[in-house]
Amino acid sequence: MKTQSLTLSALIAAIIFISAQIAFPLPFSPVPVTLQVFTVLLFPLILPARIAVTGICVYLALGLIGLPVFAGVSGGIGILLTPKGGYLLGFLLATIVISQLAKLWPRSDLIRNLLLSLVGLGVIYVCGVTGMVLTLNISLAKALVLGLWPFLPGDLVKVGLASFCAVSVSKRLALQQHLIS
Repeated sequence: MKTQSLTLSALIAAIIFISAQIAFPLPFSPVPVTLQVFTVLLFPLILPARIAVTGICVYLALGLIGLPVFAGVSGGIGILLTPKGGYLLGFLLATIVISQLAKLWPRSDLIRNLLLSLVGLGVIYVCGVTGMVLTLNISLAKALVLGLWPFLPGDLVKVGLASFCAVSVSKRLALQQHLIS
């Protein structure tokens, strides 16, 4: 991997860390509202798959070895056995899925980005809600109340913002490539 790619991957991990710390706890849910969904959806829309996936892997690895990079300034491998664990795994899977689908649909436009982001959000929710069911030993209906419904309106806004930002960034990157060549 080139130095530029490694630098971008480290930058992604740092931005995801910052977005995790912008957290608003909900009194009825073990999972806070964060800006992570926005960043996790944005990067695979604008960067090559290997860079986006490496960035999320670096972030997760730092947290799993114990650095306090997860929401609430937490870390450690034990986080995977908490309600947050499913969402963290969902971030990785969503990044992989969006990156692979973006390869199949390379032209970045708002519709493409919205659809890919919605698929990614679905992956995050499936993993997160499943993690809640397993770690809290609760019903699916209860997990949806705790881990999906209260987050859905805000996350749909994040889908729109990530999709719009990706179009803007992609246009700017294409213009820079054109000016350089």
